[in-house]
Amino acid sequence: MKKTIEVIKKNENIFIILLIVLSLLGVVISVSLKVGDELWNFQNVYKMYNGFQIYKDANVICTPLFFYIGNIIFDILGANYFIFRIYNILIFTFYYFMIYKILRELKIGIKASTVCTLILIMLGTYVLPRIMANYNSLAVAFALLGIYLLIKNKCIIDTKNIIAQSIICFLVILTKQNIGLFYLISLTIIILAKKGKNKITGVLLEAGVFIVLSALFLIFLETNGLLYGFINYTILGMKQFASYNVLISLSYILADISILAVNLCTSIFLVKQTKIKINKEERDNLFVLNCFSIAISLLIYPIVNLTHFLLAINIAIILLIYISYIICKKSHIKLKKVNSLLTTFLIILILVDIGINTYRFAQWRKEILKDDYPYNYEEPYYGAIIDDEMVRDIEKVTNYIVGKENEGKNVIVFSSKAALYMVPLKQSNGFYDLPFNGNLGNLSEQEIVNDLKQKSNVIILIDKDSENLLWQENKNLINTIKEDFKYDGNINNFDVYIQ
Repeated sequence: MKKTIEVIKKNENIFIILLIVLSLLGVVISVSLKVGDELWNFQNVYKMYNGFQIYKDANVICTPLFFYIGNIIFDILGANYFIFRIYNILIFTFYYFMIYKILRELKIGIKASTVCTLILIMLGTYVLPRIMANYNSLAVAFALLGIYLLIKNKCIIDTKNIIAQSIICFLVILTKQNIGLFYLISLTIIILAKKGKNKITGVLLEAGVFIVLSALFLIFLETNGLLYGFINYTILGMKQFASYNVLISLSYILADISILAVNLCTSIFLVKQTKIKINKEERDNLFVLNCFSIAISLLIYPIVNLTHFLLAINIAIILLIYISYIICKKSHIKLKKVNSLLTTFLIILILVDIGINTYRFAQWRKEILKDDYPYNYEEPYYGAIIDDEMVRDIEKVTNYIVGKENEGKNVIVFSSKAALYMVPLKQSNGFYDLPFNGNLGNLSEQEIVNDLKQKSNVIILIDKDSENLLWQENKNLINTIKEDFKYDGNINNFDVYIQ
């Protein structure tokens, strides 16, 4: 055991990265194909891979870094669900490795840091990794990188660190604009609080780096003819998104506020009281973690669900762990028995975690290697577990779209399910492929209807069962299309409407 521990200590980063990958592989790769965020994000990256343009042919409502990185990975490794899930594993390996490194930089031991990281991975039966590759988790991962570097550099706010932090802030903004704004606010507060007489100089330097990088990005967009679409979807459409896509869970909001309040109040108590003397480094760490945890927690709005809640409170959980560590250390709690229990718990946790992932991977491998598995590596849905009914549905609807009877006609699947059929066809109907509230830029309902009327030989497929529409779909717009176009039969789960 001692030799094993010594080997792990010498290769700590490699061991932790390997452990995180093994903790993600089976549970991530064995997910069934379904209509949801993974499909929509995959579709947008796949459109870029097939030569379509972001913000023109793909109604992406956030900044583009996640999609550009995904496209590069597709160009190198191939474009299919298996590779997209490898992308997800890369994102969350980076994400959880940064959490581990922050805990270690806060002087929390290897075993305790590993236990905390594994618990966060497994939380809610692996809820976060199973939301699959997405811009929110990548943006938070970049934010965690920034926090790690700040703590590693003893929270010193000098010219070098301000430039580095401003670049990381830009990367966060380039991945998801609202999370980047929260990071920018936190960083500005920290500079103003810690820079002393030169605080204005520090903020100006931060602003200068940010402005230069932003100008280069906008020039890139304008050069590629994407600037208007970028503004339309990521800025003008945000008001509609925030107005219509509000999903509130009071329990998650109360939990979020409670954790932040406990952290803040306990941090103030530790700084103000005299019995438990904390040093300058600990005070700085508490201040930095409180700033970022409070700001990043705002990403829980407007869609307050479990995944957004867990993304929003991860930094707050790190802070809670750090506060607990400080209290235990200052209280001189004897850690011999605790350390022994921690070792046992860590071994059990690793065995359970690896066991779950091995079982899930074996299930996935068995499914993929079946003689009747419907896809090969060159097809986009390769790697996804898919039931026979969905395979038949995709085949029937795609055959209808490209069938001889519809040759020369513009078939639009006006549904959240559109990506299921557009992906294998390698086609794009622009924003009609995801006609959600908030994903339509500054277009009004009437402008969309008028646009459909102006199209020649248009055929519109609309879900038969309006009661089962996703909550983000615009029922008023769908009803208006039904009223303004003529019913012409059905295909599978869709009603067909023509001019």
